[in-house]
Amino acid sequence: MAKHRITTHGVWMVPAAPASEAPQLYALVSYRDADDMQERLDAHLSSPEFRADMEGLDIAESVLTPTAESPLR
Repeated sequence: MAKHRITTHGVWMVPAAPASEAPQLYALVSYRDADDMQERLDAHLSSPEFRADMEGLDIAESVLTPTAESPLR
């Protein structure tokens, strides 16, 4: 992710649920600025490295906005 100027703060994996075929992966990441966030994310998600690392995992994205009390603000 660093190649795409994305900072990783942590990565977690949840085993596949009984009704699911794949485990879920959660990564908490941040961007220095939001100006080209989607462009950088799209470049990372379409990279051969990402696809190889995530083979067999379900991928979804969510944008989280830190609260005023968050240490990651």
